[in-house]
Amino acid sequence: MTNSGEYAFTAENDMVIKSLHTLDYVRKSFNGSTSRTARSEIGQFLTPAVIAQFMSSMFESGPQHVKILDPGAGAGVLFAMCVETLISQKNRPLSIMVDAYETDDAILPHMEETMKRCQSLCTSGGIAFQGIVKNEDFVSVAIAETRESLFAVPSERFTHAILNPPYMKINSQTAMIRRLYYSDIKVANLYAVFVWLSMLLLEPGGQMVAITPRSFCNGPYFKKFRAAFLRTMSLKQIHIFESRKKAFGDDDVLQENIIYHAVRGLQKPKFVTISTSEGLDFGKARILSIPYSRVVHPGDRDMFIHLDVDDADTSPVKRIKCFTSSLSKLGLSVSTGRVVDFRAREHLRQAPEQETVPPNLSVPFPERLHRMAC
Repeated sequence: MTNSGEYAFTAENDMVIKSLHTLDYVRKSFNGSTSRTARSEIGQFLTPAVIAQFMSSMFESGPQHVKILDPGAGAGVLFAMCVETLISQKNRPLSIMVDAYETDDAILPHMEETMKRCQSLCTSGGIAFQGIVKNEDFVSVAIAETRESLFAVPSERFTHAILNPPYMKINSQTAMIRRLYYSDIKVANLYAVFVWLSMLLLEPGGQMVAITPRSFCNGPYFKKFRAAFLRTMSLKQIHIFESRKKAFGDDDVLQENIIYHAVRGLQKPKFVTISTSEGLDFGKARILSIPYSRVVHPGDRDMFIHLDVDDADTSPVKRIKCFTSSLSKLGLSVSTGRVVDFRAREHLRQAPEQETVPPNLSVPFPERLHRMAC
């Protein structure tokens, strides 16, 4: 009896491995049947199966009764891999529930098929399963849910959230931005909104794994988001893609992406695992254990997330700390980016002069500069 059950479960595991190829085929076919412009307009970049598999591997063993949130599910590869990972663990859950949101009607049939595969897999493993496909706007639903939670425990609390949210800026004149403002969610990019709301819907100890741009890690635009995220969640692991074009290469996306695993709770870990890979070669990833205080500096009012992957002795941060003066004290200032002529009229000259250069000339730093050490 046990052997036959194990055999059936292994066979269903094989089915999921095959379904991953199916999902990747669906993703590529869907991308081929829709224009990149149309997908970009809604910030839709479907997750490759190998990324979904890596993301799911970040989750730690969880409770016996699992509730998974996938707020922008697409074809369903993320929640499918999450289910497969959970039931492959030694201590499998007794039940799994999935809430999957998607507003793109064209991809809903594919997601429904994925949900059926998860149902079949769990049934073969003796695990209760309930999958709910929600053709609704996640942001609107989540805002309403979190508003209610100000006065009572929200009806929906999740043990797991796995997400590849849409990447796009929010028009400041839309009704959505006003609803977010009234909910005290002040951020201008939709991906951060998805992460913020998903975080609020996690139960204490609930886990999140997300793949997003790394732009939220610093800068003033994401300061409120960082503050909310780092006060609510504990960062456990961050994966950095060294190449900007390989994570979503099929979509020709040039984007600095990271994957991160965080747990809802106030207790911060002593160390954060930071891994790096060129692209999807996760098996060759370089892995470091970095003190949490080096990732998020204590007392930093901006709450920057430092993705410093160098060893402690060669860290640029450590080397910079040996300097005792500031640029302003030295009478220096730094400007990044191109020199835009209409913003620097007082510095323009009609003809070449001593100590002037053409505004479109790239001037590299001296080659020896990076070798300096103290």
